Amino acid sequence: MIVSKLQVSGFRGIRTCEINFSKFNTFVGPNNCGKTTIAEALALVLGRDRLVRTLTEHDFIGSEPKETDRIIIVASITGFLPNDPARQSDWFRWGRATIKWTDVDSGAVKVERSKNTDLLTCQIAFAARFDLESLEVVTARYFYDTGVDPFADDAAIEQVPADLIRRLGFFLVPASRTWDRTISFGSELFRRVVSYVGGKPAAAVLAERARLRTPKDPLEADSNLRELVSNIDTDLAALLGQETRLKLRLTTTDSEGILESVFPHFSNGDKIPLPSRRHGSGLISLQTLILLMRFGQVRVANGEGFLMVIEEPELHVPPPLQRKLLRMMQAMATQTIVTTHSPTIASVPNPHEIQFVANSNGALVARPLTKRPLAPDAQNPIRSLLLSARDATIYALMHPSVLVPEGRIDAAWLRQFVKILELGATNSSDLGLSFAQEVGPIPTADARAREVYEHLREVHPLVFCLFDGDAQGDNYTSAVCTSKPPPHIVARWPKGWAIEHVVGWIAEGDPSILARAELAQIGVPSKPAELVGALQGKFKTDEIVHGVIADAFVESEACRRRIGSVMQFVADIAMGRRPPTQHKMIKHANGTTVIWTLSNAVLGI
Repeated sequence: MIVSKLQVSGFRGIRTCEINFSKFNTFVGPNNCGKTTIAEALALVLGRDRLVRTLTEHDFIGSEPKETDRIIIVASITGFLPNDPARQSDWFRWGRATIKWTDVDSGAVKVERSKNTDLLTCQIAFAARFDLESLEVVTARYFYDTGVDPFADDAAIEQVPADLIRRLGFFLVPASRTWDRTISFGSELFRRVVSYVGGKPAAAVLAERARLRTPKDPLEADSNLRELVSNIDTDLAALLGQETRLKLRLTTTDSEGILESVFPHFSNGDKIPLPSRRHGSGLISLQTLILLMRFGQVRVANGEGFLMVIEEPELHVPPPLQRKLLRMMQAMATQTIVTTHSPTIASVPNPHEIQFVANSNGALVARPLTKRPLAPDAQNPIRSLLLSARDATIYALMHPSVLVPEGRIDAAWLRQFVKILELGATNSSDLGLSFAQEVGPIPTADARAREVYEHLREVHPLVFCLFDGDAQGDNYTSAVCTSKPPPHIVARWPKGWAIEHVVGWIAEGDPSILARAELAQIGVPSKPAELVGALQGKFKTDEIVHGVIADAFVESEACRRRIGSVMQFVADIAMGRRPPTQHKMIKHANGTTVIWTLSNAVLGI
């Protein structure tokens, strides 16, 4: 069984959301968009009681809940085998879930089955309200029925038995992983795994208990302690009137104490093993994940569920292991849900398994990079965007706004400009640095800006374009303005300019920079006007030469200032910080597009 849909309202930063899930799911998005809230919502509705943490007012949206305010989380469960309610009496009968069906094409949940492909569905809900008299949060987990308030006096709700929750096998691995005793009996997870695969090693524990109770060389017999212990025994006998002897043992010497004292050690080859807390944090994190996945593998082999939610698996794990770790998760779980900031992690799943999370004033939306598996005949620019250039695409999507430039060279130069500003920065408020945090340039396939824009607008809420100031740029502008909807913003270089003219203009800020020896050695012209021609000609795609020029710009404050003014302007128009002046608006049937031209007058140079 898997979670096919999650609906959340009133929980933390989510006013409303509805998310569809597949077998493998990866959620990406900027900080504070709601990825962690999605994971915790799943834990509340499907987790075991110990996994459900105590809620407070701050878990209600706005942090000031009224008596009538509710947190409502509804999980739709599908994947019942067989797909027949009559054969699933533990879930569907009087006093249990209402029979519902999920349309596999739309993801909609309905009360009547209308297609052979419809999936039997059980809806489980979690609800919470804040009691203004006790100042406590009251919660309920129940089989969901639309429109029923579980806290109403006349509400007839059916509680979900703990056994059914255990069958789902929900596990959450949070982002804050600092455990160092996961592979020990001090860990609930380890105890559960051991119990599941056959129970505690009773004979070995009892033998160790006997050895610890009567050690061959007890500590109190040590020559350095013997006199002190003898004096304590004498004092106890005098006070208590009976012989009472002090014994020093490594544990409490009962079975529980021995189990609590088991501590994981790891060694490299024949070296003395070190406790896990003496190893790096990567090993501490990995031992938890490995143990959990092995537990899941046993559950799946026994025909039980294993639904794993893991936040930011990239923490403390180097990139080569990140991919391997994700592949292991895919193979061992019935369903895996991952939240991440890592383009490396996001490069592993199929594009339709990656969802970009955006939150606008509490309305959370998770949009897949592509709605269906990528077809073999998919347009080349989209295949490139989602496959070979996926790392760069995911990185760009992490920003508040996404910039679709005219082509790959444009995107590469924009990245060079960011590098120049970051390397030359003296403080975090330097002109232009906000571009790096607010604008993500897309590696657009040449001459395919419209296709790239139309695909990304279905994923990210703020996508805009940057085109040349020539006739070809006019054509691109006209083309994207026919999209439905068109971009809100199209930025244009000055009339007749392309990205190479921008580089030449930057060099004009300090022409002496082009006389540097490293530039002359690779044939870079010493005059800005000639530089433009070379960049449009023999150096058009030579990113090595581009990098050397960028390194030279880092050394010039005047060049950096020009770059900063351009980048700041683009960031300001993207984020709506520029007043509606020095631009023109194009109104057309599909909407309104604001056209900004980045002229010297606008930039203030």
